[in-house]
Amino acid sequence: MTLKGWFSLVLLTGSPGLLLSQDSLQHANYAFSLSDVIRIARDQNKRVKAAREEEKASAFDLQDAKDAVLPSLAADVNYQRFTKVTLFRNGLSDAHAITRPPDPNNASMVAQAGLLVYGGGRLRKNIEEKEIREQLASVNTGDEAGQSATQAVLLYLQIVSLYRQDSLFAEEIKRAELRVKNIRSLYENERVTKSDLLRAEVDLSTQQLNREQADNDIAIAKDRLGIQLDLPSADRIDLTDTSFQLPASTELPGEYQPDGPNTPYALQRYGKLLQLQENRIDVVRTQYYPTVQLYSAYGLSYPNLNLFPPINQWWAAGFIGVMVHYDISSLYKTRNKVSAARQQYESLHLQRDYVLDNVNEEIRSLIIKYRESLDRIKVAQKSIEQAAVNLRILTAKYYNQLALLTDLLDADNLYTESALRLVRAQTDAMGYYYRLLYATGRL
Repeated sequence: MTLKGWFSLVLLTGSPGLLLSQDSLQHANYAFSLSDVIRIARDQNKRVKAAREEEKASAFDLQDAKDAVLPSLAADVNYQRFTKVTLFRNGLSDAHAITRPPDPNNASMVAQAGLLVYGGGRLRKNIEEKEIREQLASVNTGDEAGQSATQAVLLYLQIVSLYRQDSLFAEEIKRAELRVKNIRSLYENERVTKSDLLRAEVDLSTQQLNREQADNDIAIAKDRLGIQLDLPSADRIDLTDTSFQLPASTELPGEYQPDGPNTPYALQRYGKLLQLQENRIDVVRTQYYPTVQLYSAYGLSYPNLNLFPPINQWWAAGFIGVMVHYDISSLYKTRNKVSAARQQYESLHLQRDYVLDNVNEEIRSLIIKYRESLDRIKVAQKSIEQAAVNLRILTAKYYNQLALLTDLLDADNLYTESALRLVRAQTDAMGYYYRLLYATGRL
């Protein structure tokens, strides 16, 4: 069994001491509530895991920026052996060779150290940039987790809806089978025509195909949910939440307010991008300032080239000094860079305002569609009651030869369609609610 398989088993069952065989794992059943699906989608989805890895990478980048304030140390070791020196007389003629004085060997060992004492705030601004990028990576991780949870919820609701549709089709098939049986009996007694029997059988076949389609859609949706939750494809998923408590319209979150408890992920991202651009403006401004560096070195060399002629002798020396550097051209080169950075900040600010308008528009739209779904639920519930009464009346009329089979089948289809509309309205309402939670940064 792979490590991933054991980890998934422990996570989903919540029983670290439970050991199952390979065969039992491949055919395991997992019963998920809606809250379980949200939790697992936020933790186990591959895109969320990838975002967490990016967050870890940004943490290392931040630590690297902090390490830049430490002194820089270096050591060089060098050895050279020279060939004989060729000397020429009269241009390039009359050449002869001699050994390089005092001998052909040359070696040096140097240790160097440097410390940036003042750089106009460049290091500090670089650290602030990496901190903002780490926070931005955290926002991206939260956004990916929210999207993963939202998609998992919608798939969960789709499966629940398909289960209910499958149940409705099963009931319709039972009615159709009973109807075929009764009509065949009537046909044998020559009370109805052959066409009625054929029409009833065709209707039964249609309902059986509808149920087969629903079963196939359930299998496909479960497979998609398994991918979203990063579960092995052989796992079978069972749903425990098949009925949901819909919140009232007054319990819905409203439009985004700057002083509100939650901020949509898109606005969080633009908030960090604006901070990052402000920091970039400050980084460009640091080019106006000089840099001051403290540096030193100590070296051991051979031969002694400080004397002439050089002598066969090791010698050592060291120094400590201060280097001040100022780029005078920055006085006229940096000006446009600062202006460009400011314009980019204004552009980001306008983009954020546009995103804010779209976020609030989406929130308003989802609230409207949620309330519409609540109204459709009420209408569908009333339609089911009326369609059930209508079906009973037309069933009695048909068997008493007071109505056509077409009217009876239409009444049956109307009853089923009313029930399906109720299922769709309830599923849509829950879907709009969880999409609203994500849009407001609560999921």
